[in-house]
Amino acid sequence: MTSLPVNAAVVPVWRCGGAGLVIDPQRVDDARRALGARLAGWRNACGVTQLALARRVPVSRTTIAGVETGRQCPDRVFWQRCESALGAGGELLAGYDGYRHLKQQLDQERADAAQRARWGEVEDRMPPSGARGVPVVEVGMLPGDVGAVGEPGGPGGLTTAAQLPDVVVAGGKGVGDEDVVTLAAMSDGRVVSLRVSRRALLELAAGLVTLPAVTAMDVPRSSAVDPAVVDYFAQLRAFLVRADDRLGGRTVLSTVEQQIALIAALRRQARGELRDRLVSTQARWSEFAGWLADDLGDRAAGERWLDCAGSLAQESDDQEFWAYVLARKAQRMVRTSDEDRVAALARAALRLPGTPALVRAFAAVQQAHGSVAQGDVDGFQAAIERAHSLVADASLTSGDDSLGSFCTRPYLAAQEGEGWLRLQQADKAIGSFTAAVNEWPERYRRERGVYLSRTAHAYLAALEPGHAATVAAEALTVATTTGSARVRRDVAALARQLEPFRGQRDVRHLLDQLATAG
Repeated sequence: MTSLPVNAAVVPVWRCGGAGLVIDPQRVDDARRALGARLAGWRNACGVTQLALARRVPVSRTTIAGVETGRQCPDRVFWQRCESALGAGGELLAGYDGYRHLKQQLDQERADAAQRARWGEVEDRMPPSGARGVPVVEVGMLPGDVGAVGEPGGPGGLTTAAQLPDVVVAGGKGVGDEDVVTLAAMSDGRVVSLRVSRRALLELAAGLVTLPAVTAMDVPRSSAVDPAVVDYFAQLRAFLVRADDRLGGRTVLSTVEQQIALIAALRRQARGELRDRLVSTQARWSEFAGWLADDLGDRAAGERWLDCAGSLAQESDDQEFWAYVLARKAQRMVRTSDEDRVAALARAALRLPGTPALVRAFAAVQQAHGSVAQGDVDGFQAAIERAHSLVADASLTSGDDSLGSFCTRPYLAAQEGEGWLRLQQADKAIGSFTAAVNEWPERYRRERGVYLSRTAHAYLAALEPGHAATVAAEALTVATTTGSARVRRDVAALARQLEPFRGQRDVRHLLDQLATAG
């Protein structure tokens, strides 16, 4: 097997394979309706009206009717309360868990299909592997010429996964009929392709195997910068945003930092408009690095990266991204000693001309939080309503990778819940958080963990420690899976407040789970 040259800069090449959905959406709909029918059956068997059950849960009668007809499916706490009210012996909870598992599988398959479609859109723009004299290096499951796990100095100048500029997971067949990822690497002005099996890539991400050494730091000065690299970096960043949620920020951050170094090296060689586009690209990657640092609990690094992103956005006259950075700065100051700056920074973002609707919605959310800090309930509600209107206007024109694309109806519901919680209206907070968590896309697991944790805080504020512990335990599982220090920190803070209720079984279980996790 051939090793890549040590001084190689890696650029991803997407390959898209077609695959249909394994989970039939109709099967998910049928499972939801069957669960609703099961609830209706237990309610009728107990001689309980919809209104009476609604009062016991408590929810509106319309919610009970919607669940029984299969139009909606609330969270697990709802089903726990129905179990208790109807004495269903675990049947309703088991039905909900089965439905939820099926729904998660379908959501993931849809996300993967959408990703493959997006890769297909750029495939024609990428140099095909093995074409026009491009040599191909095959890397199988466990490459025979790599060093032992954790040995960077193995044969052939090897590197660990943490040092390797990461890649995308794409379709295609290659090594041993497994799905493969194809990379294009530049070295001394020529292109070398590296093909990695999907399974090997996942093991790389987990740090289980090593690959031939490459580095993103050394770009030959004689090479002309291809303008297409701007699109390549945009696609790679979009993938790593999704990989961060699946693999955790600690796995992704070193890759992001290496790619920023590569972008900076290319930027120094470029001139004119291409240089400005690379500066803007570096700004976006720097903001992403700041987000990852914040989630890993390193707020000082997060602030440095965000300041760098703002400076680069202004240098390249990227007004829409500068507006986004201002809104991000406002977001970071919520619940800090500088909270008086939240509303002012949000207004500054909104003043910039030509700001996209989703970025304006994100800034409006920060205005809402600024109003909460001042105890202004009317201002809070007005800002949230503006954000909802902006998101509705943008929904027809914005794609999944648009700036601020995370600003969706579930996101706004979660932010509204946060506001109500701080305004000490726990019941409204529970309603908003529950609506957010129920609609949250499964592929964004970590953020769902954030709002599960906040839901738990709302339950505790409503004097329901048992339900608070149940939801917090689910959030802790997400934190452990994704490596999110932010979620774990929030659950740990809740656990300290739950100590007086240790006698309750669910609370004791959460505290033991935290102690075991270390």
